[in-house]
Amino acid sequence: MKFLYAVILLFSLSSWAKPTDQLIILTTFTVESLQPILKKFQQQYPEVHFTILHRRESSGLRLLSHEDHDIDIVISSTRSLFTPLVDDNRLLPLDALNFDSTFQQQRFMQDSIANVAIFGYSGYGLMWNEEYIKKHKLPVPNKWESLADPRYFRHLVMSSPARSGTTHIMVENILQHYGWKNGWQLLLQIGGNLSSISARSYGVKDSIARGLAGIGPIIDSYAHESQKLFPFINFAYQPKSPLLPSYVAAVKNIQQANRSIEFIEFLLSDELQKNLSTSSLNKYALHQTMAQPFEVSSIDHHLMEERAILVKQLFEQSINRQLIRLNQAWQLIHKVKQLSPLTPEEQRQYTLAIKLASTPPISEAQSRNPRLRKAITMSRTDMHTAQIILEWRTLMTEQLDQAISICERLLDNRKLGGANK
Repeated sequence: MKFLYAVILLFSLSSWAKPTDQLIILTTFTVESLQPILKKFQQQYPEVHFTILHRRESSGLRLLSHEDHDIDIVISSTRSLFTPLVDDNRLLPLDALNFDSTFQQQRFMQDSIANVAIFGYSGYGLMWNEEYIKKHKLPVPNKWESLADPRYFRHLVMSSPARSGTTHIMVENILQHYGWKNGWQLLLQIGGNLSSISARSYGVKDSIARGLAGIGPIIDSYAHESQKLFPFINFAYQPKSPLLPSYVAAVKNIQQANRSIEFIEFLLSDELQKNLSTSSLNKYALHQTMAQPFEVSSIDHHLMEERAILVKQLFEQSINRQLIRLNQAWQLIHKVKQLSPLTPEEQRQYTLAIKLASTPPISEAQSRNPRLRKAITMSRTDMHTAQIILEWRTLMTEQLDQAISICERLLDNRKLGGANK
């Protein structure tokens, strides 16, 4: 009987481990953008069937952390999605593909990742609705700083770095370019002009295309997708921003797919590369120059990954959860600025209101604390994290309430002063 069980078990394991023609893809890209590419691959390998799992970064990482996952391919512009797979030696080798990792490293100003290929790239910038801009008599935006202009009050939309890998790169690039203090000051000022924060990156393009908002920071592929449908959509790249490579890797699993490596080879092939920018993916091919050249800057990926959760949670508690207060605080700050010359005491109060509304709950020195970085998570059930972010949210709420109170008092005093004259 024991021998029979052993034979059955051996047979089951061998069947379980048998290579399959089912390719399971985990991606942060939309299903619609990938499907035409997959159909082209199936023309060469008609026996292959695809299952696409569209997930955000955090959800994707959870799936990949399971030992019994059956994911074969990972496709994303989010570099950190691949880091745990590299660290744990869970990727299939790509040596046979012989792709030029040195070129990729130089082109994209970043260290190459072992057994992860880059098959295309994007940039990001500002997308706007020309009809909306004209209707509301708004200036055309040209860079991040312009979004702090009070004329854009509640005309902006963006996603959250906690929900969008691309938005995380945008926010991190601001913090690295301007520094922690000035970077958050700019982000909080822009937050004061936001009408909403989208749950997804593509929600930004949809809001702008539908005229629910006028302007938003977005990856170029979404903007180009909208431009194909709507002639009133415009887009300009953000100066001094990094390129956003599109990564692909084959993952080791128990029921290994037959054509994982062939699929990556297909993405790197001349056949696909020559049509990549006009494909459903709307990505630039590896050797293709951009339609609107701009000054490219590098980004410190190591720093970004080290403080990723901290930055995401800080954005959530300081901007996403404070949107109404941010709107009110900055609207009042801009009204105070329009008053006739301020007295020295009024100027002091005005400066204090700006400081309160543009200072995050933790300093740069605190953000460098390795214990804090390790302690905080994105889990909703982690009680220690819940306590930390509650303190941040409470402090930011108090600061904004104080800024609002100061500005209301300054405006009321001027009204009373005018009435008494």
